[in-house]
Amino acid sequence: YIKKNPCVASIGTDSFEGIDDAIVHLMGLGHSRIALINGSRNSMISEQRRQAYIDSMTAHNLPFSDATMPYGYYVADAAKEHIGNLLSMGITAILCGNDLIASGVITECNLRGYKVPTDISVIGFDDIPIAAKLNPPLTTIRQDRCELGKSGFYTLHSLINHVPISRTLLRPKLVLRKSTALKADNP
Repeated sequence: YIKKNPCVASIGTDSFEGIDDAIVHLMGLGHSRIALINGSRNSMISEQRRQAYIDSMTAHNLPFSDATMPYGYYVADAAKEHIGNLLSMGITAILCGNDLIASGVITECNLRGYKVPTDISVIGFDDIPIAAKLNPPLTTIRQDRCELGKSGFYTLHSLINHVPISRTLLRPKLVLRKSTALKADNP
C-alpha cells in the first residue's frame, strides 16, 4: 500500500477483526493476561497486528504493556527469546503473529514444563497446513489463501484497466482446535 498512489493496491486479511475474535475467545475461557508475540518490527502487518492487539485489549479493559507485546520474527525460533519473560509475568495465553511463531511457543512451553493448553493457551495466525498437525492442533486465525489469490487477480485486473483500488481486506475466521482451554488456576 502506498498512500495516494492510484497505481498500487494491497490485499490482506483484517487483523483487527481476527485479533479481537481471538481475544474474545480467550476471555470466554477466563484469560485476562494475554500476550502477543509479533513478527518483525517495522513490518506493515506486524504494526497492524500490534495495533489490533492494543485496540482489543483496551476495548475489553484487559491489562497490557510493551512487555506483553514483544517483536520477534515470523519464524518458530522467535519464541525462544520471549517465552521465559512472558511466563514469569503470569501470562496465561499467547497470541502469535503467525502459525510458525505459535509452533515455537508450543515447543518452548513444553521444554519449560508448561503444557499447552492445560497451563497456557496459544493462538496462531494464518492457518497454514502445519497448524492442524501440531501437538496439540493449533487454534488459529485463518487467512483464506485461495480467496486472497482471487482478490489479487481481481485487484491486478482492475489496476490494469485503470480502476484505482486502494486496499482489500478479507474477513478472518477463528478456527478452534485444541491449543486453547479454560484458564488454569495455577499456571
